[in-house]
Amino acid sequence: MGDTIKTGLGTFDKCGFVKPSASGETILNTTIYCPDIECDSCVKVLTNTLRKTRGVEKFDIKKDSLTVLHDVSVRPEEIVSIINAHGYRASTVPFVRKTFAERFRDFRENRHKYELEYRMFKYSALLLLCLIGVELLAYTAFFRSVPDFLSRYAWWIFYLDLAVVSICAAMWHLKAYSTTVTSMVGMMIGMTFGMQSGLMIGSIMGATNGIFVGAMTGMIFATLVGFMNGKCCGIMGALEGMMAGLMNGIMGGMIGVMFFTDHILWFMPFFFLLNLIIMWGLSYMLFEELVESSEHVTKKPIPFSTFFSWSLIITCILTAIMIYGPKSGLARLG
Repeated sequence: MGDTIKTGLGTFDKCGFVKPSASGETILNTTIYCPDIECDSCVKVLTNTLRKTRGVEKFDIKKDSLTVLHDVSVRPEEIVSIINAHGYRASTVPFVRKTFAERFRDFRENRHKYELEYRMFKYSALLLLCLIGVELLAYTAFFRSVPDFLSRYAWWIFYLDLAVVSICAAMWHLKAYSTTVTSMVGMMIGMTFGMQSGLMIGSIMGATNGIFVGAMTGMIFATLVGFMNGKCCGIMGALEGMMAGLMNGIMGGMIGVMFFTDHILWFMPFFFLLNLIIMWGLSYMLFEELVESSEHVTKKPIPFSTFFSWSLIITCILTAIMIYGPKSGLARLG
């Protein structure tokens, strides 16, 4: 007995083998590290998966890892691959997250690894310049003769451009990779998209059109964005995105109105900077959680022409609401 170890799954020797008395076959005891075990839903998915996996005798699912008893005919890498196919990171060695400094150094030194991320930055800068160019042409052609047009709308159209670029860039990044998303990560995606979209769009429209148009526009836009992106993991992420969009779209409209007469042009740079950091941080999270450690990821980037077209349509619709939509409260006096 001095050379054996007793566990809840059986008695093992120091090499990790056990010989069940019934069959006499050698069974391997493997620890698989899985940092994405975050809730009961994850445990349920992995339980159903392992029960159907050939050669798996028993398993014990813990936080961040699984202990699996399996026939020696089944390689640990096969079990890891099956777990990966369900959207969970898995490995026979522990996962180590990079620090921000390590990630930034890796980002600079391994451009091929971050090919789509570099493309996202390029597309975002180009999109912002194109939107500003189209708006300058529209101003010259249609709005130049409108009294006080620039003083009333210039800053808000610029903030609208920043919001659209950050939201659309994050959506482009998410759609550029095809992979399975776990429930917890999907809910985080839906919540972040819905929350930040509602805050940014709602606050802009609230400042220019009043709380009714601001809240309605922010709520509808953000609920749609939250649903479209949160559904990557199914109904849980879709509902999380819609709830975040609903609440924060209304909150954004209230923010725009509340600060309208109290240094709003000083408030907005700080408010938008923090929102943009969160939106770009979402892309950081997507790469770290979904892309870097998964073997089941394919790249399907959307071409810039499609990316620009949809972004321009969204910007035009929101700008039209801003200029021609009804105005209430103090916005009528602006």
